[in-house]
Amino acid sequence: MYYKISILLEIPLIAIHFTALWLIFYKLSYQESKFKRFMLIFLMLVYRPVCIIVNPFFYFSLNIVIITMIYAVFYSLLVVLAGGKTRYKAIMAVYHWGVTSFLDIIISCFYVGIKGSHPDSYRDLYLVLFIFAVAVALLAVFYYWVMRAVPQEALNRVPLHYWLVVLLTPFCGSIAFFIAVSPLDVLIEAGVNNYLNFSLSATILLMLSFSIFYCYIKLITGYNARLLADELNKAPPVYTPQNGLSSEFVEKYGLSKRQAEIAEALLLGKANKEIALLMNIEVNTVQVHLQNVYRKTGAPGRYALMALVGLGK
Repeated sequence: MYYKISILLEIPLIAIHFTALWLIFYKLSYQESKFKRFMLIFLMLVYRPVCIIVNPFFYFSLNIVIITMIYAVFYSLLVVLAGGKTRYKAIMAVYHWGVTSFLDIIISCFYVGIKGSHPDSYRDLYLVLFIFAVAVALLAVFYYWVMRAVPQEALNRVPLHYWLVVLLTPFCGSIAFFIAVSPLDVLIEAGVNNYLNFSLSATILLMLSFSIFYCYIKLITGYNARLLADELNKAPPVYTPQNGLSSEFVEKYGLSKRQAEIAEALLLGKANKEIALLMNIEVNTVQVHLQNVYRKTGAPGRYALMALVGLGK
């Protein structure tokens, strides 16, 4: 395997991988701590350099245990630093790690199957890396699109063992296909068609995994909405102009004190600029807090939030 580092080509790779991680671990779960935000961004920036350090273990020593441990530590740090509840963050990490591992194998098999050999120059190697990076970015867009309006409470209602089928499908698939295509030289001698067959089969399995994940999230969201409607009908008012949001509502959705204050000001009919002046903060800060309120409650906007607390009745 030809291995050479090009600084000029690494810059766009760092940018693509950073964007993918930013969508999943930052945009979906905004961290209020400035220190944790800084560390999270730092980890996103060093993701590709970490890959540069780890890849030689794969190309030259095939020490899969070391590779797995390094990536496990990296994703564990992302889980710790990202905002939101632990289960929500763990779901993001496991799904992203499993699918990207599967994507790596699929793209590598396609390349070998089409060309008939391993990358024999650093240009060919970077071609594969760029295709993989773009695929990971598209995965992040898909994940963000599916998860952006799903409240954390909806995910926490589902028992953890039900998540295993959805989360581990791509991860187990990547392990199975890695075992099947190793050692690579044997398959090349047997014929490049084996690689195309592996890659096509793996692509079908990956598309099936995406479909299962999408349908599962939709079912969870609908189920949570029905349960929430029943709970709100039976529960006392969660908001009154005199008392603001009830402590039960704030605790249920995990709202911070600042998020609750901004939500209460919004429910009083104040615009974002008025809230910013009232609390002596920037308008952008108000918008960030409101986006977190919308994400945690599952209400996609101010009118949906009003309906959620009973003002729409």
